[in-house]
Parts: sequence; structure tokens; C-alpha cells
Amino acid sequence: MRPLRPLLSALLVCLSARLCIMATQNGPLPPTIQGSRTEHVLHMTTHDSAAQTATTLSRPHGWDEVMHALAQGKPEAAHIVASVLPKADTRTTRTLVHTMRTLLPRQPATVLSASEVNRQAAGSAANICSPVGMSATWRRQATQAVTTVHDIKLATRTQTCLRTLQNTAHGA
Repeated sequence: MRPLRPLLSALLVCLSARLCIMATQNGPLPPTIQGSRTEHVLHMTTHDSAAQTATTLSRPHGWDEVMHALAQGKPEAAHIVASVLPKADTRTTRTLVHTMRTLLPRQPATVLSASEVNRQAAGSAANICSPVGMSATWRRQATQAVTTVHDIKLATRTQTCLRTLQNTAHGA
């Protein structure tokens, strides 16, 4: 064990020096694979058409990274979903709306920011917040989670969501 002590000390010094060098660099740290994939899709939505991006993402497992980023509460994922969802095919739209409904109790602000204000749209806050087909536990957790959203930009969607959760709850 004694011969390993100098080796461990040297390793710790090298690691500390590397962290100090990284901290003094002007550029950002390299993005994770997840972040770079999400950034790539965000770049697609701003430079390609939303319809083209929706077609690209509708391939098998195309939305996986975006939904994973949405589950983590990343605002760029919400922007992608909000931009591309209206152009997605029917099957993809249904899957995305169901995923967003599932994520609502865990990431209410991110999910609401990815939703649409237009009540007729498939990705509207009213559709995402509809408890039809969801459990009573989900409804309770979603209601509690949505009441914690205090972003002024999401006020209309938050109120729509709460009304939908409460009205359907009383009508059921």
C-alpha cells in the first residue's frame, strides 16, 4: 500500500492541474453527446423548415433524444417540440402528446412551454393537460406540479391547464 501513495498523490495533483486549466479556458466545456444532438436538432429547426425537421425526427427513435432532454427540463428541447410538433405526422404527434402528458407532473414549466396556446392544436395545453386516459394519481400530481409554475410567459397555458385538469376532474 505504501508504494501506491506517491502514485495516488501524483494522480491527484495531475487531476487538479487539469481542472484548473479547464477552468481558465475562455471557451465552454465540450458539450455532452446529448447536448450536441439537441443543439443539432435546434439548429435544424432554425435553418431548415419545421416540416423537414419533423420528417427527419419522425424516423425510428428520432425523437428519443429530444424527449430525454425535455424530461430533464431543458428549455431548448421545449423550443424544438413547440416548433416542430405542428408539422409532425399524426402518429408522431400522438406519441409526443402522450409523452408530454406523462412528463407534465415532473417538468410542468418545460412541458407547458412546449405546448401551444391554440386550443384546437394537438399539442395545446388543453390536450396535454387532459386527464382522459390518465390515472387519478397523475391528475393529482399534475395539478400540484402545474400550480408551481409562476412564469409570466406561461400564465395563459398554466391557467388553461389547471382549468382543464379541474373541469375534467369535476365532470368525471
